[in-house]
Amino acid sequence: MRSRYQRRTGKLAKTVLLDEFCTVTGHERKYATKLLRGQRGPNRKRKWAGKKRGSDATYGAEVIKVLFTIWKHSEQPCGKRLAPMLADWLPFYEQHQGSLSDDVRNLVLSISPAQIDRVLAPKKAGVSLRKRRTPKPNAALRKIIPIRAESWDAKQPGWLEADTVAHCGGDMSESFIWSLTATDIFSGWTEVRPSWNRGQYSVCSAFEAIEETLPFMILGVDTDNGGEFLNHHLHRHFTGRERPVEMTRSRPYHKNDQAHVEQKNSTHVRQLLGHDRMGNRVMLETLDELLEAWSAWRNCYTTSLLIGIRFFKGCLSARRSCWD
Repeated sequence: MRSRYQRRTGKLAKTVLLDEFCTVTGHERKYATKLLRGQRGPNRKRKWAGKKRGSDATYGAEVIKVLFTIWKHSEQPCGKRLAPMLADWLPFYEQHQGSLSDDVRNLVLSISPAQIDRVLAPKKAGVSLRKRRTPKPNAALRKIIPIRAESWDAKQPGWLEADTVAHCGGDMSESFIWSLTATDIFSGWTEVRPSWNRGQYSVCSAFEAIEETLPFMILGVDTDNGGEFLNHHLHRHFTGRERPVEMTRSRPYHKNDQAHVEQKNSTHVRQLLGHDRMGNRVMLETLDELLEAWSAWRNCYTTSLLIGIRFFKGCLSARRSCWD
């Protein structure tokens, strides 16, 4: 076809042959033209054809390594926060990792916040080509559990938002550890526990571990529409008790309905555990102890915009004995 296309003269003759070529191959017309001219495909004439256009990358592997190391040790901030920190962190990096060349040092100090986010994006979470396997929510429970979309008006602790975080490293295949995050709306008290996969029994066990350490009774739980939450086992766990716990769910594809717990997924989970894959079940017991201590540290010894006098009064009135 390429030889015939070169022998044809006149626009009409080339158009007829191009129509025939597109019909047989199914190629897009512009791409088919480049194939017949030898600019694409095998035996292409021009050396530049098929190569990636544009200038070479400014920031090489050594610069990205420096940025990634500082980013991990500085609690993984975004590019706008990391850029002004580089000048202070770079001397300590060179002290522990070795001195850098002048060119690399200048590139690290001159990189823009947007470029930091771009070059670190593959390091934060990889892209998986495999299909995601997620538990399907129970259709009957979707009708029973009401949707909560209005603003919270909590007057006491006990109303929780819950969500899960995948420690898959960008690959959702096979088994790995998840984190269950539960945040109290009134006080900001947040607990995190690990779960092996997202099965209903594992998530329910994580909820039980969280409930044991809460300094107040659970009054209600608001979750998303995932199958790890909308299942009969977890529904019986909360509603089949002497004082039932109210279960609600957010609107599908509306993450802002759970804004309180979504922000905790970053500050309480990703800043500690990062984005690497945790695919070994042996880590589960040690990780459970770590997250329990981490939650106690975050709740009792770090500041929060919501934790204050009203929180401690609410806790004492809800369960005074737990503080003894």
